[in-house]
Amino acid sequence: MMTRLFVLFCFSCMLMTERVYSQADPSADIIQIFKKGASGDLGKYFNEMVDLNIPGFKDSYSKTQAARIIKDFFTSRPLGEVLVNKEGNSTDGSKFIMGSLSAGGKKFSFYFMLRKSKEEYRIFQLHIQSE
Repeated sequence: MMTRLFVLFCFSCMLMTERVYSQADPSADIIQIFKKGASGDLGKYFNEMVDLNIPGFKDSYSKTQAARIIKDFFTSRPLGEVLVNKEGNSTDGSKFIMGSLSAGGKKFSFYFMLRKSKEEYRIFQLHIQSE
């Protein structure tokens, strides 16, 4: 009986740990993916619909479309340096990441906005604009 309770307790702890981990702020992961130029990996953090404002594209796009657009952006403009200038929280509970980058020999400013969706933070806005 004691063994069963211990196993049940351990299993419950694992479930709670997984739940807390899934609610964690992915900002650090997103920054690392962005700095590596692994734009295809950003898609796993996109909300179902993403507001994009990047050169040539300014609209709301599905997660799949947005991932393809970002991948194409960086394929045509090899990524250089990425600097994060500011991270923080908005009054509505959203998180933001702001910075600058060089790509294809040009300088850009960028920002991400993340919001909780189904208990996980997702990118719902991504802007990359020429400086």
